[in-house]
Amino acid sequence: MAYKINNCFLDIEQKNQKISRIHFIHPTDVSNINKPTDSIIIQCLIELHEFLSYNRKQFTVPLDLNTGTAFQQKVWSTLLDIPYGQTCTYKDIAIKINQPRSYQAVGQACKKNPIPIIIPCHRVISQSGQLTGYFGTSEFGLTIKQSLITLEKGNHE
Repeated sequence: MAYKINNCFLDIEQKNQKISRIHFIHPTDVSNINKPTDSIIIQCLIELHEFLSYNRKQFTVPLDLNTGTAFQQKVWSTLLDIPYGQTCTYKDIAIKINQPRSYQAVGQACKKNPIPIIIPCHRVISQSGQLTGYFGTSEFGLTIKQSLITLEKGNHE
């Protein structure tokens, strides 16, 4: 189901009253915008709206992280610890999970992140400081990543 939040179109799913998936939808692919009726989806949309409006730095909506491999879950959990307004590298994450040579696998785990924005994979950049790999390498994904980093840097206290 497509929901509009600020200028973003998102498909949001829940499982057992926990957010299980957020997917960005390209504006040209939106055919219908839905009005949410599920309380957890409503809470998620409110928190995302507050975040995108500079009024929220942390999310409280419950998440379902029981998807993906054990490695991916470890990466996603570690991403939740990256402070608002800051970035780190894929290698930094690999070191934090005690697998310093697995930075490419960290990148793949970020690519498969089921709950972007809330699990802030947008805060992870390459060793050279360049933006890479948000929803693969699409221009649409990298534009979103840059926008989220800019939003946070502009609102960092």
